[in-house]
Amino acid sequence: MPMAPLEKKTPLVLLSAISISVVFLQFLSVYYLPISWVPVVLIALICAIIGYFQENWFKIILCSLLYFLGLYHFMPLNQPLSLNWLTSFLQQFVFQFQQMRAGSAAVVSEMVALPLLLALLMLLAVLMVQFERFLLSYVLMISYLLMLTVFNTINLSLQITIVFACALLSSLFAIRKLPKELLLLLTSLTVLASMAAYFLPQTVMRNQLTAVTSPVRDYLNRRGLYRAIQEMTTSAISRTGFSENDQNLGGPLLDDDTILFEATQNSRSYWRVESKDYYTGKGWENSDVGQSVMRSRRFTVATEDAPQLSYASPETSQVHFFNHGIYVPLPYGSNALTITEGSTGFVQLPENGRLNFVDSNNGEKELRNRWAQPDYQVEDLQNIPVTQPTDTVVDYFQLPPNLPDRVAALAAEVTQGQTSVIGQVTAVEEYLKNSGTFRYSKVDAVVPEENQDYVDHFLFDSQVGYCDNFSSSMVVMLRTLGIPARWTKGFAPGDARQTSGDTTVYTVRNSHAHSWVEVYFEGYGWLPFEPTPSFANPDRPAEETAASSSEATADSSETSNSSSSSSSSETAPSEEDEEISTLTNNNWRQNLRLILQLIVAVAVVIAGFWLRKYWLRLQVRFWQTSSKQPLRRNYSIFLKQAEKVLPRKASEPLSDYAQRFETDQPQFAGKFIALTADYEALIYGQQAEGQDDPQLMEDLLHLFEDIKTPRQR
Repeated sequence: MPMAPLEKKTPLVLLSAISISVVFLQFLSVYYLPISWVPVVLIALICAIIGYFQENWFKIILCSLLYFLGLYHFMPLNQPLSLNWLTSFLQQFVFQFQQMRAGSAAVVSEMVALPLLLALLMLLAVLMVQFERFLLSYVLMISYLLMLTVFNTINLSLQITIVFACALLSSLFAIRKLPKELLLLLTSLTVLASMAAYFLPQTVMRNQLTAVTSPVRDYLNRRGLYRAIQEMTTSAISRTGFSENDQNLGGPLLDDDTILFEATQNSRSYWRVESKDYYTGKGWENSDVGQSVMRSRRFTVATEDAPQLSYASPETSQVHFFNHGIYVPLPYGSNALTITEGSTGFVQLPENGRLNFVDSNNGEKELRNRWAQPDYQVEDLQNIPVTQPTDTVVDYFQLPPNLPDRVAALAAEVTQGQTSVIGQVTAVEEYLKNSGTFRYSKVDAVVPEENQDYVDHFLFDSQVGYCDNFSSSMVVMLRTLGIPARWTKGFAPGDARQTSGDTTVYTVRNSHAHSWVEVYFEGYGWLPFEPTPSFANPDRPAEETAASSSEATADSSETSNSSSSSSSSETAPSEEDEEISTLTNNNWRQNLRLILQLIVAVAVVIAGFWLRKYWLRLQVRFWQTSSKQPLRRNYSIFLKQAEKVLPRKASEPLSDYAQRFETDQPQFAGKFIALTADYEALIYGQQAEGQDDPQLMEDLLHLFEDIKTPRQR
C-alpha cells in the first residue's frame, strides 16, 4: 500500500491529532462521557491513516472501522460488538434525531451529538492533513471551545491556546519558503500569544479585559445567542425567570424573553413577589413563612406595621397573566385586588408577603387592582432608630456562624461617620451601586467554590455579578451592622409602551425578574432599596429618584438559581447604561480601552507593513503549496504585477506582451518569456500540470519583488 513521505506529513498529523483531541475531550466532558486514553488514540490513528496512506478507498475503510469502534466504546448499549449492536444504535439515533427535530427533546442527547461530532472531526482531519486547508477547520474548533467558555463552567484558556498554537504552526509549516525574517516574526508572535493566553487568566489584567468586552457578550446574551446554544447542550446553566429555589446562588444567567404578564396602569413600580430571611452562606431560605390564609376573589393587601406611611392618589390597573405560575406579583403600596378571570381566590403567606392564586394550573388569569403608591420623604426616616419588626418570630439579624470577619469590617468601613440608620443603609447602597468597585454582568458571574461564602466571594474575589450578588451583599452587610434587612425578589417594571391618554402597558418577561433589599423602619414598615448598578428604584421618594437620575433605569432584571432549570434572572443594563456608568465611575476602563486601542493600532500598522512587503511572496507560496494548478494561479499573479509596470494592449497575445515587457525590463533576461511559454503550453495541452520549473518561479518572484512601478520611479 503506497504511503506518503513521513517527513512531509508527520508535523501535520501530530498537530491535527493534538488539536482535534483537545476539542473531542472537551465534548466528552460536557456530555459526561468517559474520558480516557482511548479517544486520544482513536483520533491519532484517524489522522495517521489520512496522512500516511494515499489510496482513498483504503482510508475510507480503516477510518469507518475506527469510527464505529469509537461509537461502540462510548455507547455499547449493553451488547457485544456486532451487527445487532449497530442496528440498535442506528434505530436509537434515528428515533432521538426525529424527536429533536419535532421539538419533543429539550436538548441534543449524546446519542445524536456524538456520531455527528465525531464525523465532523474526521472531516476536519481530512481537510487539515490531506488537503492542508486550515482556516475553516481551526476556526470551527476554536469557536466551539469559545462557546463552551461562555457558560464559565470550565476554564478552557489552556485548551484554546493549544489549538491556536497548532493552527499557527500548521500554517507556518504549509508556507515552507517564507523569508527568515517573517518566519521569525510569526514564530515570536505565536510564542507571545500562547504565553499571554496561558498566563492571562492568572492576572488582574484578565478581569480588566473581561470588563471591556462584557458589553459585547451582554448584547449577545440579550439577543438570545447563548440561550440558543444552551438549548442544544445538556448544560445546566440558569435562565432568567422567577425561581422558587434560591438555596444555591451564583453562576451565569441566560436571557429568556418569555412574556409572563402585562399590566395596564399609569405609574411604574417594582413587582414584589416574596422575601426570604435566612442566609445560609450559599443562598436564601425562609426560616418560618407562617400559616397560610385563604382569601376570596376580592382582597385588600394592607401594609402591616406602617401607621406613619401615607399614600399617593390611587389608580386602577388591569393585570393579565400568561402561564406564569401561581404567584401574584404586586406593586408597593396599598392593593385592593379583584380576580376577573381564571381563578377563584388567593392564598396569603403574611410573613414573607407572598400572595398566590388558589388554582395550581398555569392557565391565563386576570385581575383588577386599585392601588396607591407609598408617599414619604427620606428626611422622615432620619431619626428612626434600629427596631426589630413586631409580631414576628423571624430573626432578621441572622447570619451564618462561619461568615468571614472581613464582611463586617467592610460594612463598618463603608458606613464610618454615619450615625443614623438611613445614613448607614444609604452608604452601603451607594458603595455597592456607584463605587466602581463592582461590575454588573450576567455572563461573567461565577459560582463560588464549595468552601466559599457567596457574599464574601463577591465582595472580595470576583466583584462581578448581577442583582442577586448585589442585593444579598447589601442585606448581609446591613445585618452585620445590626440593621434588620431581608432579601426580596420579584420583577422590575417591564417594557413600557404608551397607549391612549396617560395609560401605559408594561410587558413583564422572564428577563425582568429581579431581586433587591428591604429594610425595616418603625412606623413605615419594610421599605425597598436598590444596590444593583444601573437599576433605579421607582418606589423611592422623588428627591432620591431625581438624585440618581444620572443612572440609567433598566427595566430589565433578574433573579437567579443556578441549580434550577427555571431559575432566576435579570436583564443586563442597556448600552447607554453601561456608557454612563463607565464615564462617571470607571475612568480606569477608559484608560485601559485607550491603551488597548493603541496596541491594536500599532499591531495593525506592523502587520500592514509586513503584508505589503511580502504580499506577493505570500500569494505565490500559498498557491505553490495548496493548489493543484500552481502555474495557472501564479502566472496570473505575475501578469498583474507586470501590467502595473507596462500596461498590456487590448487583444495583445501573451507571447507578444512578454517580448515587449522584457524589452522594457531587460533584467528579466528571458525569464518572463519562458514562464509565458510554459503557461501557454499548459493552456493548449502541450504540457502537464506540475512540470513547471520551480527555480524559474523563484527567480521571477525575486525580480517582481524588486521591480519598480511607474509611480515608484
